[in-house]
Amino acid sequence: MENIIRFISTDFALNAKLRLTLTYFSILLFVGFAGFATVSVKNYVSNTLSITLVEAETSAHNSDETSLEETSVSIFVKNGDTLKTILNRQELPNSDILQIIKIAEEQEITSSLKIGQQITFDYDLKILENDNEDLAAETRTLNRVTISLDKLKTLEITREGENFTAKTTTIPLNRFISKSSVVIESNFMAALKSLGLSTNSIMELISSYSYQVDFQRQIQPGDIINVVTEKFVKEDGEFSHFGKILHASLVLSGKEYNIYRYAQKETSGSHDFYTEDGKSVKRSLLRTPVNVMRISSHYGNRKHPIHGYTKMHKGVDFAAPEGTPINAAGDGVVTEIGWRSGYGKIVQIKHSPTLTTLYAHASKFAKSVKLGSFVKQGQIIAYVGKTGDTTGAHLHYEVKIDGKHVNPMGIKTTPGVQLAGANLVKFHQFKNKLKSLKFQPENIQVAENDLN
Repeated sequence: MENIIRFISTDFALNAKLRLTLTYFSILLFVGFAGFATVSVKNYVSNTLSITLVEAETSAHNSDETSLEETSVSIFVKNGDTLKTILNRQELPNSDILQIIKIAEEQEITSSLKIGQQITFDYDLKILENDNEDLAAETRTLNRVTISLDKLKTLEITREGENFTAKTTTIPLNRFISKSSVVIESNFMAALKSLGLSTNSIMELISSYSYQVDFQRQIQPGDIINVVTEKFVKEDGEFSHFGKILHASLVLSGKEYNIYRYAQKETSGSHDFYTEDGKSVKRSLLRTPVNVMRISSHYGNRKHPIHGYTKMHKGVDFAAPEGTPINAAGDGVVTEIGWRSGYGKIVQIKHSPTLTTLYAHASKFAKSVKLGSFVKQGQIIAYVGKTGDTTGAHLHYEVKIDGKHVNPMGIKTTPGVQLAGANLVKFHQFKNKLKSLKFQPENIQVAENDLN
C-alpha cells in the first residue's frame, strides 16, 4: 500500500483536488487491507503524502474462569524402582514425598515393593481458563496414593489438609469351591499352569506328590490331573484368585493317586496332605530332592563319563539347570559340608542313627546351612552346580542305610503321620463331604462355608 501511495504522489503532477481525491482512495484501499486500523492524514508537503497508522483499541475484554477436575495416574513398579524414585517422577512437593515415605515405612512396605506392583495417584486439578490459551494455567494437588499390597489388600494414603493419613482396605470376596481337570501333554507344571493355579500352589502339589510319584519315569502324555481348589470371587462376580488346593487326583496309566488337605488339629491352623486312608503323604525321605529334573544316570554299574572305566555308581544323578534349589530329603543334622574330591561341594545329612543322605556337585550352599545345623524336610540346603568331576550341571544324590549305599529310588519309606481315633473319623467325614459336592460341567462352583 505504501508503494502505491508513493508511486501516485511522486510520478504524477496532480492538482490539489486530485491529490486529495487519490489520498482518500488510497486510504480506502489501505483500510480494505487492514480493517482493524484507523487512518489519520497529518499533512502533505509538495508531492509527498505522509500517513500515520494508529492501532484500534480492542473493545472485547478477557474473561478468566476456574474449573476443577480429577485425574488418576497408575504406574507399575519396575526393576530398580524405590518408592522415593517413583514419587520424584510424579514431581510432588518435597513435603508430600517425606510424609508418604514416613507412612510407608511405618507400614513396613518401603522395602517390599515388587516388580509389577501397582501404585495409583489421584489428583485434584485446578485449571484457570482464559480466552487466550497461552495464558491458561493448571495447578495439581495430590489427593490420594493407593498401593496394591496383594490381590486382596491395598494401602490408601489420603490427604487431609496439609497432612496425610493411611488405612488398609481389604476387598470383600466370596469363597467358592471349584473343580478343574487337565490332560498332561508334556509337562506336569505346564498342565497345572494352564488351570490358572499359582506357582506356589503348584510347587506345593509337586512336593506333596514327590513322596509317592516318580515324576521322571511315571508321568506320561495322556495322564490326567484333577484338582479341587478354593476360588475367590469379588462381589461384582469378577474372578479374583484361586486359594488352597483341597484335593488332587493324579491318574497315571490308569492308577489313581488321591491326596486331601486336612488339619489334624482344628486349633493348629496347619494343614497337611493325606492319602485316602488317612496317612500323611510326608514320609521319612523325599523321593526326589529337586523339583525340576530328569534322571541322567541311575544307581548301579556304569562307564564313568570322564575316566572311561566301569565303576559302581553309588547314587542317582538328577540333571537340572545350574542354580536349581536342592532340598533336604528329610529332617536331620548336617554332618559334613564343604569340598570332597571328585564330588565337589557336598552336603551330608544324618536323619537317624542308621540313615544318611549326601548331595554332591553343588554350586553353592544355602546361607543358613552350617556344620551341625538341624534342617527340615524340604528345606533348601544348596543349589545345583557342576563342581568336582562332572560333565554338566546336575545333582548326585546318595542314600546310606547302616553305612551301606542303597538305590535312592528303590528304598521304602514310611508315612510321617497316621491319623487315628477321632482325628481319623473327622478326616473321613471331611473327605466324603468333599466327594459329595456335585460339580456340573456348566457351573463347577459351589458356595461353601463349612469345609475343613
